[in-house]
Amino acid sequence: MIVYDARALTELLCWVAYHYPAEKINKVMGLETVEIVISTEETFGIDVTDEDAARIFTPKELVDYLSSRISTVSVETCLTQQLFYRLRRGFKQQIAALAQTFDLDTSLKDILHKDQWPTVWAAVRADVGSDDWPEIVPWPAFLKEGPKTVRQLIWHVVEHLPRPSIERGEAWTRPGIEAQVRRIIREITGKQDFSLRAHFIKDLGLN
Repeated sequence: MIVYDARALTELLCWVAYHYPAEKINKVMGLETVEIVISTEETFGIDVTDEDAARIFTPKELVDYLSSRISTVSVETCLTQQLFYRLRRGFKQQIAALAQTFDLDTSLKDILHKDQWPTVWAAVRADVGSDDWPEIVPWPAFLKEGPKTVRQLIWHVVEHLPRPSIERGEAWTRPGIEAQVRRIIREITGKQDFSLRAHFIKDLGLN
């Protein structure tokens, strides 16, 4: 049974009604799309116009749009690739019997039991991670989100890294932008593994 905060829901509906008149929502955006717009605005500290939102059809287009709207800085190395190599080294140090195959699609439940996870993650974080990495990563269960694959674990780590300060005008990196876009879409749609080129309506099922 899902329990809703009546006051919070009322405030959200009032906000949507004020900023997004019903006729525009019906013609341009469904409620899930409006939720993505709201979360994007709150995360990146910008205003997304109805016209701009109506021209964004994929996560990649949203990442490109944000990259053009906010201050960004380039990075010399690929953050997600760097994290993969560090995680692979860390897991192999902790799990002696880990097979040579450790790739992005490796299922975490195939290499360790859920009861081992808290201890193993803490050790991996201490060996190859940093203080910026999340101390606790939830194990996926019924009604409980958590990364199921190495790929999802990488994005989980990236999205929990410290965000640039909007107040101080700090710059974002493109991987940081993508990680937050993935988080927003996952929290609203429940989908984790999706292509940046996936169509919001046709592929991700947004209404």
